[in-house]
Amino acid sequence: MDAAKLPYQYRDYCAHLLIPLNDCRHKATFAPWACGHEKHVYEKCQYKEWKRRVAIMIEEKRRIGELV
Repeated sequence: MDAAKLPYQYRDYCAHLLIPLNDCRHKATFAPWACGHEKHVYEKCQYKEWKRRVAIMIEEKRRIGELV
């Protein structure tokens, strides 16, 4: 991630997919139509990660509700 100069705020569960997406964007001079597959894969990973975090939050709220 350091070699790819990935900013810290993007170093998450899907960072391994963001690096090839950024490479594709740079090679295509940021043409919006050029890196559709890489963008889709990265956004799908981000969505799955968001769903996982929401499920964890709901489970924690449910557990806290049982304890009170």
